[in-house]
Amino acid sequence: MLGVETLILIPFIMKYQQFDTPTKWVFYYILSSVIFAAGSAILAEIFRNNMWFFSVMHFVQFVILSVFYYLCINNPKIKTVIKIMPAIILIVFALDFFKIEGIRSYNSISAGIKSIIILAYGAIFFLQLLADKALIERAIYINSLPVFWYNAGLFLYFCSTFLFSLSYNLIQGSGIGNLEMTLTLISINYIVGIISMILLYIGLSKIKRFGYADN
Repeated sequence: MLGVETLILIPFIMKYQQFDTPTKWVFYYILSSVIFAAGSAILAEIFRNNMWFFSVMHFVQFVILSVFYYLCINNPKIKTVIKIMPAIILIVFALDFFKIEGIRSYNSISAGIKSIIILAYGAIFFLQLLADKALIERAIYINSLPVFWYNAGLFLYFCSTFLFSLSYNLIQGSGIGNLEMTLTLISINYIVGIISMILLYIGLSKIKRFGYADN
């Protein structure tokens, strides 16, 4: 997926001067995805194991997306939860990384928890958009907002990664057919990832008209 992420990154770079604050954090997320994909490929080639890099990058991306949703979500209580959640996830990440699943394994526990939390943020933000009286009064459709498409792309991708995290380690230890099933899961995850990047690009195309949720 490195090629697609790099391709999507180019128009984001070209429009950087037009970004509102949430769009900047989406840009940082895409940039981290490019680093993630390139670094994973290099480490796999050199060391034949890149699972620790997956775990670290998943945490980095969780922090980036936490800032994005902190900027977009208006509820003060939810914003407080978003502020403290990275510290909690860091503890979960460290336990999974060093004690439970280990450095050389895919940390499905911490990755799954991170995906659930991002999905929760996405659902909360979507409901906020649906109930936004300011948008209704101004007759603005939510699908004309950049943040709607950003959220749609992220929500779709983390639905896929959540299912991947749940099943990856189980398949790895299941014996017969585990390679084929693993490759199938990875393929599905890549396809969903490509679609999510396209949705992020659609969001980018809307920034000329709206800068909603820039706090």
